[in-house]
Amino acid sequence: MTLVVKKVDERKLREFKAEAIRRGLTLSQAIEEAMDLWLSSRLLLTEADANNEAYAREKERLLKEHRGMYAVFAHARLVGVYATLDEVIAALKGIRPKHAVVVKVGEDKGGELEWWGGSTFL
Repeated sequence: MTLVVKKVDERKLREFKAEAIRRGLTLSQAIEEAMDLWLSSRLLLTEADANNEAYAREKERLLKEHRGMYAVFAHARLVGVYATLDEVIAALKGIRPKHAVVVKVGEDKGGELEWWGGSTFL
């Protein structure tokens, strides 16, 4: 199969080719190994994992300072704390994340929302 890849950093590509040669591999063999490694890696966080970890880091502080408010996590960080769901929706529309976690602070039972590409799930 022929593959054309545009907009690749030339310096990285030169380094990658050189490393493939040092290892006695063709460029296509090295790319296949890199793809296999990337696809099999469990160390890479999904966006959802990163957002959930951001929530876990901030949970105690939010409980102390923002109980009853809505906390929004996207792009692996706390985006903001809001009083209403309308404010949450406006914030999410403004940043357009692929995934976000919305938590009503202090209400762990059914109070968490996840935002997937513009849809809200409760």
